[in-house]
Amino acid sequence: MRSRGLWPVARSAWPEYGAPPFAGEIPLGYAYIPERYCVRHWAGCPAQQASKALKLRQLEYFHEVVEQDFNISAAAKRLYTSQPGVSRQLIDLADELGVELFLHEGKRLVGLTRAGVEIAEIVARVLIDVRRIHEIGRSLATERHDRLMVVANRHAAHHLLHHAVVDFREMMPEVDVTVSEENTTQATAMLRIGQADLGLLAQAPDQDPDLLYFPIEEWRLLLVVPRDHPLRRMPTIALADLARVSVCSYDHAAQSRQVIEEAFAQAGLDSPVNISFASSHMILQFVNSKIGVAIVAESAFSPAEYPELCGLDVTHLFRPLTTDLVLPRRASPPRHVFNFLSVLAPQITPTTIGDAIGS
Repeated sequence: MRSRGLWPVARSAWPEYGAPPFAGEIPLGYAYIPERYCVRHWAGCPAQQASKALKLRQLEYFHEVVEQDFNISAAAKRLYTSQPGVSRQLIDLADELGVELFLHEGKRLVGLTRAGVEIAEIVARVLIDVRRIHEIGRSLATERHDRLMVVANRHAAHHLLHHAVVDFREMMPEVDVTVSEENTTQATAMLRIGQADLGLLAQAPDQDPDLLYFPIEEWRLLLVVPRDHPLRRMPTIALADLARVSVCSYDHAAQSRQVIEEAFAQAGLDSPVNISFASSHMILQFVNSKIGVAIVAESAFSPAEYPELCGLDVTHLFRPLTTDLVLPRRASPPRHVFNFLSVLAPQITPTTIGDAIGS
């Protein structure tokens, strides 16, 4: 009877839509509802059923909430959205599946129902396959348009990339190379959503599970002073000695600045860094004016370029820093990415990446 617009519901529950476009009485217990109206009123209507389909976003949000131990706030942060947005998607998913997915204690999610456990396992596999589909598309599109996007922290962009880009251009001159200097947070986000092919980032305390990390360089900080500065005559320099002078270094966004601040804080001293610049060159120019001293990356200082300055070892004061090569966790990076890696970090081979994906 539904094909004729008759629905098995209490007639009193429906608005009156007039006589049906066919002869005969409407049987008891049925009501005539044109399909264009039943969509708004009853989930059993074929048109409504057709409009209700699982959405990829619902699955992604459900999976992320499970991954974040049922913490909706943490999931929203990872998904770059709001808590109400995540909650809405979870409600819609449960409504469309017709089952409860989560166990609750009050308003708090504390676990998965039996159905939720089974669905979570399937969703995890589905999202892996979806990610692979996107990776194949991005890989082909990138190769077709011949572009390579590299995101890097300041130190890596200035110190590691020059020779690699030059050698890569000789190898694949048809590929356009873009190097974007970003802080670690922004660079990580770009790698996660596919806006960048690889990153060179200072080692972060928390690694993103959607990315692969390969340490490729350890580097240290250097104290740079004018040649006639009193610190140069000290046999061993202590943090307390530095705390008494004006220090110029990198801005707060730099990982190296965080290492400096950390060392003074652990020693119970106020940081003496009172002048900050974005680049090593600007910092060294400042010190060349004999206004203060500088703490910079060891590789940034060249005695030949700054003959009036002197580099002093402070490796006993500040911990070393590590630069990681960071890649999206994809089944197979595009060919031009592998070629770039062959000149930037030849120790990172397809086998190395495959082993990391499988671990």
